[in-house]
Parts: sequence; C-alpha cells; structure tokens
Amino acid sequence: GSSSSASGAADGMIAGEPSAVRDLLKSINQPQSLQSNLTNLQSKTIGTTAGLLSLLSSDVDDGIASASVDERRRAYGTNYTPSAPRKSFFQLFVDTFDDATVQILMAAAVVSLAIGIYDDPATGYIEGVAILTAVFIVAIVTAINDYEKERQFESLSEENDNVDSLVIRDGVSQQISVRDIVVGDLVCIEAGDQIPCDGVLLSCDGLELDESALTGEPIDIDKDLTHDPFVLSGCTTTAGAGTFVATAVGKESQWGVIKSHLEKEQEQTPLQEKLDDMAAMIGYVGMAAALATFIAMMFIKLVVKPAYLEDVSVFNFALDAFIIGVTIVVVAVPEGLPLAVTISLAYSTKKMLSDQNL
Repeated sequence: GSSSSASGAADGMIAGEPSAVRDLLKSINQPQSLQSNLTNLQSKTIGTTAGLLSLLSSDVDDGIASASVDERRRAYGTNYTPSAPRKSFFQLFVDTFDDATVQILMAAAVVSLAIGIYDDPATGYIEGVAILTAVFIVAIVTAINDYEKERQFESLSEENDNVDSLVIRDGVSQQISVRDIVVGDLVCIEAGDQIPCDGVLLSCDGLELDESALTGEPIDIDKDLTHDPFVLSGCTTTAGAGTFVATAVGKESQWGVIKSHLEKEQEQTPLQEKLDDMAAMIGYVGMAAALATFIAMMFIKLVVKPAYLEDVSVFNFALDAFIIGVTIVVVAVPEGLPLAVTISLAYSTKKMLSDQNL
C-alpha cells in the first residue's frame, strides 16, 4: 500500500477513475451511519486506511504531490460552499414596499391624489405627488443601503470563513487556506481547530470532537483509528490532536450538504419586527384620529348646522373632512423612520467590516 501510494503521490496522478473513486468515498461518508461507513472502509474494495491512501494517490508521511492539486480540484471539487445568491437591487427595491409604514403612506397618497384632482384639477395633485415622491425616495435609498449592507456582510462572512489550516504536501508541513484543501490532502488538527473537510484519521492522540453542529449531541465524541476514525467538517476539536486524509470537500462534505439545504430567506430581525409593530400601531392610531375627526366634522354639519356652513353642500364638506382625515394619517406616520434605521444599520455594518467583526 505505502509504496504504491508513494509512487502515486510522486507522479501527481490520481489512482483509479474519479467517478468510481467518488462512489467509494461516498460509501464511507454516509450521514449518521458509523457502522456502515466502518464496514465499507475495512472492506476488500478499499482495504482500510492504507488502501484509501493508495486509492487517493496520497502517502501517510508525504501527503499528496502539489502538482496534482489542480487535477484533484477538477475531479473532486473545491473546499468551498457558496452561499445563496444575493438579491438584485430591483428585488430589494420591491421588498421595501412590504413595509407597513410605506404601504399606509402610499394608500394615503393615492386617496389624496384622487380627491385633490377631483377637488382642484389645476393644483390638487401636488400633495399626492409629493407624498408618492417621498415614498419613492425612501424606497430607493433603503434599497441602495440594503444592497451595500448585504455586499459588506458577504465580504465579512468570506473573511471569517477564510482561515488557514496545516497540511502535509510533498513531505512538507505547510499552512494553506482551508479553501485550497483538496481530496487526498493530509490535514493536521489540534485542540481548538475547526474541521475544514470530511476525512478519515491516520493518527490521533486523545482526540475529541464536538459534533453538536451536525448531530446535536452535546457530549464530545472520542475518536480512534479502530472504532470511529471519521472526522466531519463543521465540527470542532475540543481535545487532543490528529492527522486525517481528506475524503470529501466543499458541497460534497456532510456539512456542505446540510448547508445547501439550510439556505433560506433571511428572516426579519427583532428590531425590524418591533419597528413594523410600532408603524402599524401609529397607523391605527392615526386612522382612528382621522375617523374621529371626520365623524366630528360631519356631526357639526348635519346636527349642529352652524350658520357659516349653510352655503356649503354636504358632499363638498364631506370631501373637505375626508382630506383632513387623510392629512392626519400622513402626518401621523413617520415616513423617515425606516430610512433612518436602514442608514444606521448600514453604518454599523461598515464599522463591523472595518473591524472584521462578525
């Protein structure tokens, strides 16, 4: 096993057809199937860790040849799990109209525009157009800030994930980015390290892993070469040290598969939820005040019947009362609130990015 693996590492070629090797690697990396994985690893097809190293053209002492890295990356993928695609500027712009404050203002603007044009065709449209213009300015600025905020947060996440790991290549220990790890690499881990990819242990000394991120188990798992030699990406080394050969990277790893299924629509933050509740409450209070004003004015016209209103028709008076009600709603709703919060959050994200604080 070691002589053939050494020669494979030396000439930089991968032993066996990549698709067949991929199937064999999957057979020893099934989720929540320790016994099955162990049986497949010890089968004649693979032949324990010595056979696995030979299959991957790696060496227990020298690791892989640097010349084979590109070929391995093409055959087995990169150690990188892409995040969900970001929303476009247009999508973010449309999303701003989901805000309760903006919706109340738009409804008030449309009513104001219709009544204004009916009441005074020459200049009655001004108030409605002014409200709509303010809403669109808020929407555009909010979308720009959200777009920048997402871009900065993505850069921050990339920076956070891009850490170095110790590997052995060409017989030399070297620090490389976890994204440069390929199948067949010998990866060295010690207490405190995050496991960068899935693999099978070649040596270990009192190694314990926290696998709660994958399994939910709160107890640290003891690893050994006989009963449980498998290490999984996304887990953390809590004690001991070890060296393992990488068998699955990126989206082919168990953590990569889980992450691809976990990608979902970002939920609102508690702050955004509270702001929505407050905006809705202000809107309800404003509408209640507007309704009370309309009823009071109509009561004065129809019941009290003061002398100064005798020449005003009921319809025109009702129209004036309705316009006053709409004005109360517009004044009550703070259209600058979502914008102020968005700008504050964007500024905070910029500060976090400069501090590289996630």
